[in-house]
Amino acid sequence: MKIKRRIPALLLATIMLLTCLTGCGKTNVDIELITDGTLSENGGGSSTDLQDGSAVKGRYVEEVTDLSDRLCGHGNRLYKLSDGRLVITDTYKPFLISDDNGVTWKEDNREWRTRMLDEETYIMDIAIGADNTAAVIYNDDSSDGEEDEYSINPRLLVIKPDGTENLIDIPMTGDDKYPTNVGIADNGRIFVSMLGSSNLYEVKEDGSCEFFMTVQGDSPELMQFQGNLMFLDGYGYKHPLIYDMEKKEYVGDEALANFVSENYPEGNSYTGSESYQMYFFAGEEGVLYIAGKKGLHRHVIGGSAMEQLIDGSLCTFNNPTYEISGMIMLAGNEFMTIFSGGRLVRYVYDSDVTAVPGDRLNIYSLKENDTIRQAIAQYQTVYPDIAVEYEIGMAEGSSVTREDALKSLNTKIMAGEGPDVLILDDMPLDSYIEKGLLMDLSAILGGLSGEDEIFSNIVQAMKKGDEVYAMPCEIQIPIIMGEEKYISQIKDLKSLADMMEELRKDYVGKDLLNICTEKGIMRYFAMVCAPAWTTDSGELDREAIAQFLEQTERIYNAQMDGLPEKTIDNYKQTNEMWLREFGELKDDSIYLRTGSTVISYVGGFTQLAYVAVERAGAYNEMISANRVDGFEESKWTVMNGQSNNVFCTHTLLGINAASKNTGAAEDFIKLSLGREAQNNLFYGLAVNKAAFDDSFIIDESMLGENGEYSYFSLGNDEGINVEFVAYQSNENQIAELRKCVEAANTPYIEDTVLEYSVYDEGTRYMQRAQSLEETVNAIEKKMSIYMVE
Repeated sequence: MKIKRRIPALLLATIMLLTCLTGCGKTNVDIELITDGTLSENGGGSSTDLQDGSAVKGRYVEEVTDLSDRLCGHGNRLYKLSDGRLVITDTYKPFLISDDNGVTWKEDNREWRTRMLDEETYIMDIAIGADNTAAVIYNDDSSDGEEDEYSINPRLLVIKPDGTENLIDIPMTGDDKYPTNVGIADNGRIFVSMLGSSNLYEVKEDGSCEFFMTVQGDSPELMQFQGNLMFLDGYGYKHPLIYDMEKKEYVGDEALANFVSENYPEGNSYTGSESYQMYFFAGEEGVLYIAGKKGLHRHVIGGSAMEQLIDGSLCTFNNPTYEISGMIMLAGNEFMTIFSGGRLVRYVYDSDVTAVPGDRLNIYSLKENDTIRQAIAQYQTVYPDIAVEYEIGMAEGSSVTREDALKSLNTKIMAGEGPDVLILDDMPLDSYIEKGLLMDLSAILGGLSGEDEIFSNIVQAMKKGDEVYAMPCEIQIPIIMGEEKYISQIKDLKSLADMMEELRKDYVGKDLLNICTEKGIMRYFAMVCAPAWTTDSGELDREAIAQFLEQTERIYNAQMDGLPEKTIDNYKQTNEMWLREFGELKDDSIYLRTGSTVISYVGGFTQLAYVAVERAGAYNEMISANRVDGFEESKWTVMNGQSNNVFCTHTLLGINAASKNTGAAEDFIKLSLGREAQNNLFYGLAVNKAAFDDSFIIDESMLGENGEYSYFSLGNDEGINVEFVAYQSNENQIAELRKCVEAANTPYIEDTVLEYSVYDEGTRYMQRAQSLEETVNAIEKKMSIYMVE
């Protein structure tokens, strides 16, 4: 087993007062506004009572403290001690402690923690009891005598309030590998879960340890307690389990199970950075709280209702940039949450704040977009009197097709009831422009200056004549790496095909680029070719499409020539796994283009590395290849095809020309392209200049001695194992990528209708089912039918 270390992005320092709505969200259970500082399970108020927000007062507000400069973002748990003090733990930095209910924080310099920091001991999990007992699972580097810093030998250490330390010997059995998670009950009992099994062990007061139970499910990753009740959740759990430790039996809770299944079907979604998309914690006697993107809900265990206290849609809970690391209840019905990135939020009820914002901003996208969700969360902190309604045309799990969603949207737009802001990814952009449905963004973009200035070449490239109707919030830069003698040949798609054929002659029977389907090959290289498939007047360029098919067939044949059946079968199984786990083939996924291939390259599994760079980390990984022995001469270059200097657009922002709320829509565009929002993107590099530079800034104390950024390992069923270390880019390397971004002048805007017509008919062509001319004719016919419809 190996440890993979990732470095969290640094967040801008800010302390602000944010507001979040309580009691206005749609739900299938009763919701009650808190108006008198007390909580009740079955209130009469519900979302339908709040027709006039100005007439209703009272909601929770957020008081935010930025601790990102004092916390690393890993292992941040929040604990309340019996003496009233609060503690925030951290894997790599000193703990923080507060004597004033979280108003101020200072370092908690307990002796054992200081020692572990000095010795750079890797901590896997931490729990703090109400009496300040600490239980720590750490990696004991000294016990196995190995020099490899990434080897793992977890041990459990319990430290009493008086400083007494007990190293616990766990009597592992069966499939137990090592301890992974630890929890301390409010009565002081300590429990630990294991990797490899569902066993739980209990640490006794005298330091001994014994088997406690086997959980109904995988090993729990979150353990919470109240009296004799143990609450468990983990990967694959449909809902939290409740176990009565005294009666030694599970407690059924249908309302809780139904609520979690409906609102958090992915479960707690433990991220590996010790944070959660759904978190739960015990409150007053017999009460459990559930927190996540839906907000904060209160539930009497065994009761029938889930009471919404905070609507997540208007506060940090709904921001995908921040996941919950820990949450507790404070006195006076207040709550405190530590989010990933060191964001500490106190939730305080304010009876004077309007319960429901009066104005609305409507935003629409075909598919859910996390970049937009984080921009919405930020927008609502800046404009608390405007409620944002985000409509998703093809919600995950729904049976709505793209065509159905667009027909419904177009009907609303033509009736003057369309959204204010459109996220134009996978929409008929050219058609919308031709019909005058989009507003010119030129004035908005031209007004962005200072730290909100964006790359002018990207704006210029998006122009239609003198106007800009859509602006990408983020972009990707396609690059390719290999031996210099091969990479230096690439000038266009034909020379790339020439290079592949030469590579095949030199590497007989070897996997060249780990794509083993006709569609996969075509789709990967389409991003640097598709911009050439239509003329300036919008007509199909038959010759360009024919050339694409001819050259990608050469690339496919070079890849497949002499390739072992096992390699082909492995790729087929990977495609099937993606379909099973994610609902789409890898060939159809964004990962086909953005997934890092550099470790396969340096491991000798492939002869090329390639990626559409969408984050600083991906670039760090790529440029680290030539630090590996034997790969010193590897070079990378921007990948050109039928088009040159391509940038892939993502999260295309547009404004409905018929919007009755253009001011708010314009403010949303400005905010989305501003420095702060651009520091929290999910699908690409920032188009904001300052945010682009910010993305490469890192806490140097988190880097290795020689600038190590992250560590990877890869193995196959033949026993070949590869270890790869990525390093932080230096100034010159960052400048190289920035130069590529500044030179980009050809936008690739995915047109799934045209492209999948090319892939479908192109596959038939490559399989010799039809001629090249027949293939182009078939593509043209499909597009003609589509345009008529």
